[in-house]
Amino acid sequence: MNGYKDNYSKIEWSHRPVKTEKRVYLESKRSHLSSPMVSGDYETYACPITGRQIEGKAAHNANLLKHDCRIQEKGEFEDVKKNGQNRINAEMDKAIDKSVDAIASQIDF
Repeated sequence: MNGYKDNYSKIEWSHRPVKTEKRVYLESKRSHLSSPMVSGDYETYACPITGRQIEGKAAHNANLLKHDCRIQEKGEFEDVKKNGQNRINAEMDKAIDKSVDAIASQIDF
């Protein structure tokens, strides 16, 4: 049985330049270059704000910019579910206090 280590010395490695039109390529049985990362495009979806169909990443990014939106970060939705109502109530209390102070400053005692 021939193993990999026994055959390794019999492999012919070629690094001769092959001349083509303007570029020089090196022939090789192995490549030290890795392949590029390829990612797919987004599926078409309806914009929740306008109902318009959004097709692909470029349209998705343009739609986010147009409506001043962003993608939620990991854990952000859970945080809103947990503390959202408390924050809304606190903001409402601040707005009410500000309005009451503005009205009270206009009243002469």
